[in-house]
Amino acid sequence: MLRFVLRKMISKKWMLLALLVGNILLVSIAAGNPMYTQAVLQRTLTKQLENYLAEKNAYPGLVSFAIDGSAETLGQVKECETVAQSLKNCFGVEALEFVRHLYLPNSRGEMTVPRGELKNASLTVASMSDLEKHTLILAGEMYSEKPDEAGVVDVIVSERCLINSNLILGDILVFPKIPGHGGAPLQIRISGVYTYASGEDIYWVRDPAYYYDTCFMPPGLFAEYFLSSDELPVKTDGIWYALLDYTAMRGDQAASMLALSDELEEAWNTTYTKNFRNNFSDVLRTYLKTAQKVNVTLWVLQAPIFALLAAFIFMVSRQMLEMEQNEIAVIKSRGAGRGQIFSIYLLQSLLIALLSLGAGIPLGAYLCQVIGASNAFLEFVRRSALPVEIHRDALIIAGIAAAFSVVAMVVPALRYSKTSIVGHKRRKNNRHSDTPLWQKMGLDFVVLGVALYGLYSFSGQKEMLAVRVLEGASLDPLLFLSSSFFMLGAGLVAVRILPLFVWIVFRLFRKAWSPALYASFMRVLRTRSSQGFIMVFLIMTIALGVFNSQAARTINQNTEDNLYYSVGADMVVKEQWPNNGSELDAMDPTAAQKKLEYTEPDFTRYENLEGAAAAARVYVNDKVTASVKKGSLNNVCLMAIHTREFGETAWFKDSLSDIHWYHYLNAMAQNSRSVLLSRNFQTTYGFKLGDAITYKNAAGDSLWGVIYGFVDYFPGFVPVEYKQGTDGVFKETENFLIVANLQQVQASWGVTPYEIWLKNEDGSDYLYEFAEKNPYGYTQFEDSAAMLVEKKNDAVLQGTNGILTVGFVVVLMLCSVGFLIYWILSIQSRSLQFGIFRAMGMTMREVISMLINEQIFISGLPIAVGAVVGHFTAKLYMPLIQLAYAASDHAIPLEVLSHSSDYTRLLVIIGGVILLCMVVLGILISKLKIAQALKLGED
Repeated sequence: MLRFVLRKMISKKWMLLALLVGNILLVSIAAGNPMYTQAVLQRTLTKQLENYLAEKNAYPGLVSFAIDGSAETLGQVKECETVAQSLKNCFGVEALEFVRHLYLPNSRGEMTVPRGELKNASLTVASMSDLEKHTLILAGEMYSEKPDEAGVVDVIVSERCLINSNLILGDILVFPKIPGHGGAPLQIRISGVYTYASGEDIYWVRDPAYYYDTCFMPPGLFAEYFLSSDELPVKTDGIWYALLDYTAMRGDQAASMLALSDELEEAWNTTYTKNFRNNFSDVLRTYLKTAQKVNVTLWVLQAPIFALLAAFIFMVSRQMLEMEQNEIAVIKSRGAGRGQIFSIYLLQSLLIALLSLGAGIPLGAYLCQVIGASNAFLEFVRRSALPVEIHRDALIIAGIAAAFSVVAMVVPALRYSKTSIVGHKRRKNNRHSDTPLWQKMGLDFVVLGVALYGLYSFSGQKEMLAVRVLEGASLDPLLFLSSSFFMLGAGLVAVRILPLFVWIVFRLFRKAWSPALYASFMRVLRTRSSQGFIMVFLIMTIALGVFNSQAARTINQNTEDNLYYSVGADMVVKEQWPNNGSELDAMDPTAAQKKLEYTEPDFTRYENLEGAAAAARVYVNDKVTASVKKGSLNNVCLMAIHTREFGETAWFKDSLSDIHWYHYLNAMAQNSRSVLLSRNFQTTYGFKLGDAITYKNAAGDSLWGVIYGFVDYFPGFVPVEYKQGTDGVFKETENFLIVANLQQVQASWGVTPYEIWLKNEDGSDYLYEFAEKNPYGYTQFEDSAAMLVEKKNDAVLQGTNGILTVGFVVVLMLCSVGFLIYWILSIQSRSLQFGIFRAMGMTMREVISMLINEQIFISGLPIAVGAVVGHFTAKLYMPLIQLAYAASDHAIPLEVLSHSSDYTRLLVIIGGVILLCMVVLGILISKLKIAQALKLGED
């Protein structure tokens, strides 16, 4: 049987190649999902840990265990030692350093040689493991491992400890309450002053300056003096540090590490005497929330691609079986059983699946690198390679995908294995097309109804969805699937309607049709059942391609627009202004209160800065109180601007306002008392144009202005934002804005620190160079371009861009290959018909016109419908799907965007495929010999 199957496969090599391509794509995308997810999340985890190190200046892999209640027995110390030692291994990550810090309670030591009034000093006697390997002796020498003949123990202290305790090198102190050599009071000698050997040494969890009252003796002597008996002579405290290699922490171990951390914290933090803590638990919690969003988002985004691949495999398999019906009928008439026929196709499917696994898994790893390099839709950048691994989960999912493809290839064989030669001839001679089962059951309306209900339901929960995303949850997968259901439902409804449209066109002009076109219409109308699948396939592929392109463009462009709008300009900085604060602090409290005064730095430096296209002064105060009807409104944002500077510098999208925003600035420039208010002042408190409004700052300085306009949006102003309350719940908060003239505000309230907004000519490097030389320093420094890069490196957004890009390319490939296969097989199966037409005198030109007509109604209409369905899917569902990416950054309304280049790319590829198909079909028909075609009728 194997030899028979191999010969059969070779005879249908081009069909099998197409089938193999579909299977390889299915396996590669299925295997690539877990590989990419693990790789991008691993990079995300490592980056989050690195950010923790940079932002908090604390080693993220730190695990510590402390005993704070002063141990009285050796058993207590040993118990803690055992637990602390286990910390190095229990998390499954190598410990780069392990530090044991034991210390006695702070005690007063008497100086053997007093200096003036200095007769004693309070010190904490301690030891720290491997201290000598990580220190640099600034003065004196390192301690000796043994006491001298008099029993004096050498110790080292930090420079701060030496100064704070008024000690000098060589001082000897005696601690009457601490037993030392031979039971006599402990004597120590200050032998050296230390600091760390390297400022980047992770060993130093605490800076040497932290040990301002601690002297360190050799660990061996400390154990000999204070830990040599069951009953400790002095109560002892200790803290153990394990510094795990955070770069080796794996994302797939995050949940188990966090669970173990919580378990240890619950077990050891119940009493005040023991304490467990680490620096990575909060990072892991944030990471797990991100991982959940990434997993759900990527799987759901790929669900339509999986469905299309399965449909492609099913379609090609069915086309192959349509061609092989004669062979199946002949084999069956010669005694082959249904099981044997089924076994032939099962073996063929298994061979294809095995080949797909061999090629698909490496291709999946390559696709991960492609996705990892995506910066936007169909845009790639050089980025550090993802740590892609072919792991167990990827192999399992690839195996499941291969098994699924086997089922998709074998299922059509179940139907055709029942057909006898008589039944085949009878079905072949049937001129009418049966109505598909899904149309009889109305599944198209059911699927479309489910999609529309999902849209209605989720639209009513928009605020709740935004809150869920802000709390770290992923959007309901049904929201994503609803968009896929809409495409499928709309496509199926279109397939139900399109034959009616063809029939109407045919009936309206039936007297005008030539014989070739008449035969073409008959073919389209009578075979609508077999054409339904290719029509649905074309609609879904084009719709998904359009949706992917619009979704990616919308997500990326709106992310960028929201960021630039929220910041307000390309760069926003705020200098540290010199002031008289130190003089006020030194002033006699009983003296009259003086006002804090600032010295304004020279603003013209920024106006003349090479690289800056424009610069503007913007005073922002979000603690202003405005007088409204029946009271006052607190926490109003005041933005004081110089209108010309601001208009030349700020970033604003013209579509956000019905009237160009320059008209508002021009109006304000005519009157220094003019102000603009946010729209909610008008809708909530009833203000009108020309009304006066009074507002004051925190110091009580009052100012009034005349209302010249109301704005819905203004650069840097976020009308609505979600804020987390004391109960941890996010709530929608409405913000209020007053825009005033800067000169008027400064004249009334004085010159106070303002922001400097900058518009770049080409990049922002110039400002970083300037900042290094700026003597004042900055309290605020925002670079919109850098912030955008950081957003695009987000695991969810980057994965979305990659998946949508790969999905778009895969859709084009499937559409092209599926289209060619269908039409080539269609022509081959109609060889007899074309032979008869040619024998009856139909010219080649008429045959080609017949095929073009069929192309228009079977392929052209579905392609057009697919583009419309994809566009409307994006319009309807993107405002909700966008919440998954920018729930907290929806400062401006979502605008569903489409890029002409995407449509051009689609049309060029599809047009090229249609042209290629027509050329191939023309060649096939031109080579068709009439006599040979007529002989085929005997088969």
